[in-house]
Amino acid sequence: MIEFRKLTKSYDHKVNVVDQLDMVINDGELVVLIGESGCGKTTTMKMINRLIEPTSGEILVNGENVLAMNPIELRRNIGYVIQKVGLMPHMTVADNIELVAYLKKWDKKKRRQRSSELLDMVGLDPALYLDRYPHELSGGQQQRIGVARALAVNPDIILMDEPFSAVDPITREQLQEELIRLQDEVKKTIVFVTHDMDEALKLGDKIAVMKDGKIIQFDTPENILKNPINEFVEYFVGKDRLWKSPEMLFAQDIMHKRPTGVLADRTPAYALELMREKETEFLVVVDAPSDRPRHMLGVITPRELKGKGTVEKNKMRDLMRTNHPTVTERTNMVDVLSLMKTHHVRNIPVLGEEDGYFKGLITYGSIVNIITDAITEIESDEGKEVSHDQ
Repeated sequence: MIEFRKLTKSYDHKVNVVDQLDMVINDGELVVLIGESGCGKTTTMKMINRLIEPTSGEILVNGENVLAMNPIELRRNIGYVIQKVGLMPHMTVADNIELVAYLKKWDKKKRRQRSSELLDMVGLDPALYLDRYPHELSGGQQQRIGVARALAVNPDIILMDEPFSAVDPITREQLQEELIRLQDEVKKTIVFVTHDMDEALKLGDKIAVMKDGKIIQFDTPENILKNPINEFVEYFVGKDRLWKSPEMLFAQDIMHKRPTGVLADRTPAYALELMREKETEFLVVVDAPSDRPRHMLGVITPRELKGKGTVEKNKMRDLMRTNHPTVTERTNMVDVLSLMKTHHVRNIPVLGEEDGYFKGLITYGSIVNIITDAITEIESDEGKEVSHDQ
């Protein structure tokens, strides 16, 4: 765990580049620091391994103040990946990866075994790359070597300072995907600096939006998208970005939260009347009234009720269909739409992630309504900007 306590960095005792910063980064989290140029994000990251010394405050790593540690030893135990990689041009790939392990006096066999493992891990064949030199590699391959070097002595913490910004867009996307895969495998605590919000949303478990040396909002990507804390964060994120990232929208964001349900012991005549009253052709059969938590038992549509309206001995439990697809509150919109298309349905019940209770209903109408509301809000804001400019 990394903890910042009132962390401050100033120059000439006047300008606070980092200003009284408090933040906790938990073990295994990938936390992205993002903000405009000069906001203090890189300075904050470099104070973790003391490439920059803080003016005041504390940085604790697993409860120990880094200012009490030997800075050389500290850096050897923290992986570091930078934009221009920083590979030694006169050294082979193997020697570059093994450099910190060599300084920590690992024997040659152990070093070579580790560098081979790491090349495999970052998707490069050791037989082809161990003995090459940096100038023989593409920019993307060099960045992969930089990541492998940062992992060489299996550090708990890795710092990444805009590591993918110097490569082309296709390679950058590949490297991002590779980092996601690696993080799933190795679960390191990673502090990642970027100026690209798309990258932050894609990679971060949490994002710290910074301005003038302060953290304005520190939250999950979806909460920052859906609930920006102020106009700066809203502007920085961009109102339309949520709709460019539909995987950040979940069933709980697009469902009707007060859907119509029908109890299992109700008759077909009652169900038909309820459909007419609610102007719907889809009812979820439940085991309790709406003022109590309730489980979904099945679904009823006009197809199940056809010809049954006058047969009072039939109940919903006898007629309902039980194989209708469902999603949980945390199913993202991409998967919801895919499920609707695959099963050729226009209604998807939403169940609780933890308790399994019936929580809501997604319909084509609910999806269209939320998208329409978002477009209206964006167009309204754009109109205000045009009016202001004039």
